[in-house]
Amino acid sequence: MSEQLIIRLGSEAHQPIHWLIWSDSEKEIIGSGEVSNASALQELTEKAQTRHVICLVPDVDVTLKSVEIKGTFTRQMQQALPYMLEDDLACDVDRMHFSVFAKETDLIHVAICFKNKIEMWVDWLKEAEIVSLKFIPEALALPFPADDKWQALQLENHWIVREALNKAWSCDSEMLGAVMQLHLAENTDQVIESYTPIPENCVGKWVAVAPVLPMQLLAEGCVNNRFNLLTGDFKVKKENNLQLGKWKVPAITGVLLFSFMLGHLFLQEKQTEQQILLVEKQTESVYKKAFPKQSSLKYSRIKKKLKGLLSENTTTGGEKGLLVMLNDLTPVFKKVPSLQISTLKFNDKKHELNLSVSADSFQAFEKLGGAMPEQYLLEQGALNNSKNRVSGALTVRVK
Repeated sequence: MSEQLIIRLGSEAHQPIHWLIWSDSEKEIIGSGEVSNASALQELTEKAQTRHVICLVPDVDVTLKSVEIKGTFTRQMQQALPYMLEDDLACDVDRMHFSVFAKETDLIHVAICFKNKIEMWVDWLKEAEIVSLKFIPEALALPFPADDKWQALQLENHWIVREALNKAWSCDSEMLGAVMQLHLAENTDQVIESYTPIPENCVGKWVAVAPVLPMQLLAEGCVNNRFNLLTGDFKVKKENNLQLGKWKVPAITGVLLFSFMLGHLFLQEKQTEQQILLVEKQTESVYKKAFPKQSSLKYSRIKKKLKGLLSENTTTGGEKGLLVMLNDLTPVFKKVPSLQISTLKFNDKKHELNLSVSADSFQAFEKLGGAMPEQYLLEQGALNNSKNRVSGALTVRVK
């Protein structure tokens, strides 16, 4: 999908939730806005159905830590990771979710969040029938710091700051000055590039960069972002994707319908082939009876043979006389669409054609007589009217 729906979830259910639809192919915003709270996420359900959904989670709820290790990071280290960080956390590690998002030589970077907080976000989306396969802490969606310049952005009443590729933090606006003094105690000349108005009386060298919509900046940072807080027990299985599930029954129905149509077309084709074969056999039989003096022919050769006989253009007796008469009378019969011929006999000696026919009215017979070519004489027998059809015998002979 080239379009992504970026949803910035709130830390609490009553907080507003911002959203933005970003076109990766066009590099532009398709739409944006906010919903009043978590209960209003259903307003985004339709928008999420045909787009890849990425959720940004508040950085105030996620702690980023760096942990030194010896050698290769193994499964055993993953299991021991919570207890390696236990002394740095002021809570029970069993209540926390640990997600390793980057690895370096003898160093790993870990995102830590309360399990019940992630469960809460997942429940919000589930109630709105929205599935996101990726949760990204908003600070890790800021641009990569270049030339050791920190990146900063104010979102509502708090600031998020990215110091390095794998190091970021956030705090309330009221606490920014105090937190900055702690982070810049040894380097008060640190350059900080801000995408929103620079705060007053704050330590560090703040530089204003070209302003951009906060959600657009974060949306661009989500593109090709490999970090995902949904790991371990929270990893979303694609086969359980609700959006796919909504289309599962229609998809199966469509496949069954398509299979049925293919089967029906196959049967129709077989029936048509059988009907064509039957008509060919009947044509061969009629040809043999109509032209007993001619050799039996396959269907594919009969048409060519008839054209050859007609090309001789003679009205004298036998098979050639019959063909010429039929060739002359066929346009006449076509002028009376309701006319149906039940029997046709040709008298070779008298050069006449005897037909048993029916039509939808007496006027049809009158029309037939009026359309007869000048070189032919039409004799009409008694006509009978039965079941809305008029039937009778006709004799056509050469004058």
